[in-house]
Amino acid sequence: MRRRLERAWASYIHDQVQPEAPRDIVTSWQRSRRAVSPLRAAAPVDDPDETLREWQSSLLYAAAKPLLAEMKRAAEDQDLIVGVADASGKLLWTHSSRHMQRRAEGLHFVPGGHWDERSVGTNALALALRTAKPSRVFSAEHFLQAVHDWVCYSAPIRDPRTGLPIGVLDFSTTWQKANGLGLVTATALARYIEARLEGYGYAAVFGPPTPLAPAPLQLTLCGEAAAYASNRRLELTPRRLEILAILALCPQGLTLDALHAHLYGDQPVSLSTLKAEVSGLRKQLGGGVASRPYRLTTPCAVDALEVERRLQAGDVAGALAHYGGPLFCTSESPFLSEWRDYLASAVQAAVASSDDAELMWRYTLKGAQAPGDFEVLLRLTQLLPARDPRLALVKARLERLLGESGGV
Repeated sequence: MRRRLERAWASYIHDQVQPEAPRDIVTSWQRSRRAVSPLRAAAPVDDPDETLREWQSSLLYAAAKPLLAEMKRAAEDQDLIVGVADASGKLLWTHSSRHMQRRAEGLHFVPGGHWDERSVGTNALALALRTAKPSRVFSAEHFLQAVHDWVCYSAPIRDPRTGLPIGVLDFSTTWQKANGLGLVTATALARYIEARLEGYGYAAVFGPPTPLAPAPLQLTLCGEAAAYASNRRLELTPRRLEILAILALCPQGLTLDALHAHLYGDQPVSLSTLKAEVSGLRKQLGGGVASRPYRLTTPCAVDALEVERRLQAGDVAGALAHYGGPLFCTSESPFLSEWRDYLASAVQAAVASSDDAELMWRYTLKGAQAPGDFEVLLRLTQLLPARDPRLALVKARLERLLGESGGV
C-alpha cells in the first residue's frame, strides 16, 4: 500500500496526474498544492514558552489534565507521539517516546507547531478539524514528503453545544507501526475530553452574539451571491463579486499574489488582469478598496461571517436562519470553494449535534449537500412522530442519498 501511495503522490506532484487515492485525500492535496510546497521540511512554529502559557490557561488543558499521565505512558510504551492542538491546528501540548522525539522535533511536531492544512498540507490533524470527524492519514497520503514515514490518527474535540471542533487529539507513529486501534483510541479519549469540557462550562466562554452594526455594504454569499449598497443591489460581474467576497472574508488584507492565488488558483491569468478587475470593482463601489495590502476600507456585513459567529456562540438556530445554502455555489475560486466546504460542514455538524427535529427539518429545506447529511436525515426519521407528514419526505430523500452512494 505504501509503495502505491508513493507512486500516486509522485505522479500527482511531478506530473499532475489525477491520483488513485481516497477522495478526501485528493481534495486535500489539491488545496495543499495551492498553499505550501510538498518539499517543505518542517511546520512553522511559535514561541514554546508563550504556547505553554496558552496551554496551561486553556479549558482544553483543564479538561484533558486527568488523561495526560495515561497518554504519556501510552506514547512511551507504544512508541508514539501524542498531541493536543487548538481549533487553528496549533499544537499546544505533545509528548513522545524517545525514538519519536527526534523525529517530532525535526518536523516541528512540538508545542507551537502549526499543523493546519495551509501550513503543512494534508495531515490527519488538519482533516479532523476540517471535517469535524476522526481522520487517519497514512504514509504518502501526507502532502509533505517529509512526513511520509508517519501514520497519524486524529479525533476532533468538539464543543458540546455546537459540534464544532475547538481542538484535536492526535496520535502519531512510524508507518510500519500502523494499528487499527489507533483511531479508535484517539476518538474515545477525545470524547472523554468533550464530556469534561461540558462539565467545565465551556458554553460560558462565548457569550450570546451581539448584533452586527449596520454596514454601508451588505454581502450575501450563502445561497445566491449578491452585494448591496444602501439597500440597492450592485450589478457586479461574477468575477468582481468573487473578489469582493474574498476581500470581505480576509479583512486583514492580501498581497496581490495571494489575492491571485485565492481567486484563480493555478489558472494562467496575469496579475495585470487581476489589477484591472480590482480597479473596476473599486470604481463600482465608489472607492473602498485599498492596496498594499488589498483590503476593503468600507465596513461590510457578510452573512457567512454571521453564520460562523453564531455557531461559535452556540446559536445554531440563528446560524441556520442566516445560512441560505452553500456559499457562492457558482464560484470555482479555490478560496471560496474551501469556505463553501468549511461552512457547510460546520452548519451540518452543529445541526446534527442539536438533536432538535425542527432545526433538522429547517436544515433539509436549505437544500444543503454536506457530507454528513445522511446522518441528519437518519436521525430525523427517528425524531419525527410516525404520523408526521414530513416523515415520508425525509425518508424519500434518505433513500435517494442511499441510491446515489450505492448503499451503505
